[in-house]
Amino acid sequence: MRTVSVDIGSTWTKAALFEISGNNTLRLLNQAVTPTTTRHLADGFFANLNQLLEVKDARPLLRRGDVTLKYSSSAKGGLAVAAMGLVPSITLEAAKVTAHSAGAKITDYYSYKLTPQDIRQLETASPDILLFAGGTDGGETRYGLHNARLLAASGLECAIVYAGNRDIQFEVEQLLAHKQLTVVDNILPELDSPNPLPARQAICDIFLSHIVKGKGLDVIVDETGEAPMPTPWTVFELVKLMSQHDDAWQSFMLIDMGGATTDVYSACTNTLPPDTVLHGLPEPFIKRTVEGDLGMRVSAAVVGESARALIDTLFASQPDLHTAFYRYLDKLVACPGSLPAGPEEQRFDTLLAGLCVAYASERHAGTKKAVATCVGTVDLQTGRDLTPVRKVVGSGGWLSRAASFDIHRWLKYRDLDARGNRILLPAQFDYYRDEKGLIPLLANAARLYPQAAALASIHCLTPNPR
Repeated sequence: MRTVSVDIGSTWTKAALFEISGNNTLRLLNQAVTPTTTRHLADGFFANLNQLLEVKDARPLLRRGDVTLKYSSSAKGGLAVAAMGLVPSITLEAAKVTAHSAGAKITDYYSYKLTPQDIRQLETASPDILLFAGGTDGGETRYGLHNARLLAASGLECAIVYAGNRDIQFEVEQLLAHKQLTVVDNILPELDSPNPLPARQAICDIFLSHIVKGKGLDVIVDETGEAPMPTPWTVFELVKLMSQHDDAWQSFMLIDMGGATTDVYSACTNTLPPDTVLHGLPEPFIKRTVEGDLGMRVSAAVVGESARALIDTLFASQPDLHTAFYRYLDKLVACPGSLPAGPEEQRFDTLLAGLCVAYASERHAGTKKAVATCVGTVDLQTGRDLTPVRKVVGSGGWLSRAASFDIHRWLKYRDLDARGNRILLPAQFDYYRDEKGLIPLLANAARLYPQAAALASIHCLTPNPR
């Protein structure tokens, strides 16, 4: 059976044709890359399919069932979610982790009581979904009701998923009855028992029923009978499958770097060493974070500002190169399709990629610091400990192509953060590249052939010698 997988990105639409054999092996038959037609996504989508299948019109093949189709999309800026919780390190963090695992990009987040200014900011930002969490079951109710009343009186038009304290579910339903409200089980019913799946599924359902409409995605659905999934959702599920189907890959990191964002995924068992105390929520086995200010093109100028102190140090004795680097970043923002012209700009691209890897990985990882207690000194850990990880994968256009990129230099460019906390990133690891850019495409195929796609994803990786 032949299967077509398509990933509609903000800049490029990528596709692959796979064949599943009798021994449950996925074989790559063909690949195609075409520009994404952002004004009407269906135009580029079907042009891409025609090129991949080498026909004038691929739609009859799909209708007859000659090939099956699975596709994903991160176009239209991705899935924008605002997250709201009570305590920043507890229910708000649970909401952010849940939204990220559903393939979302967090645009805004709020804790404790909303203010009129927060409401105005939400109305201006106009996210696709507001994930409304807060309070364990049987816990604090006043803040949640206060926030529900402000939301009820607001002009916010996006979908709202309530996944907070069940004690006020009825009141929230009454207050927000005139909004696009979905009520699901609490994402944190007890402090040590996260429950992200109902809210995660609700976010996906809203994406499928509402957000795919417009800019041609609805045309693709009508023509193919198949709905898209958010690209980060499918990659998240693929990371889980890779970890489950190969013992050697039970623990690893995947860094997916694009022109606007850098996504980091990790599969890691989070066990605490002796004399270490965890601050905040228990970490999930699979975790995704997305950094909307770290990217190789659209976000290049923001990267330059975020990393200005480090860049100033690197170019301290080369002021001309310092000026040229920032001029290059401005060029990339103005013309995101630009390719480096000559060795100097290639060097600048490498530095920009290193900065994205460094900052995105550091934000994904946990930290540890020594604190004095009445029973002696203990290590206080926040977030996940990735020091045991021994495999790292680079994906996305630039990382997939960069055979000579020294990721070891950048993944842990410093041992301590600005507050003196130890950053819990791997120091010793093997690096692999998704050289053919197959990870997001195999992630779609995994919806049909989970084990075969997981094993094919591992086998398609190219080891990079250090």
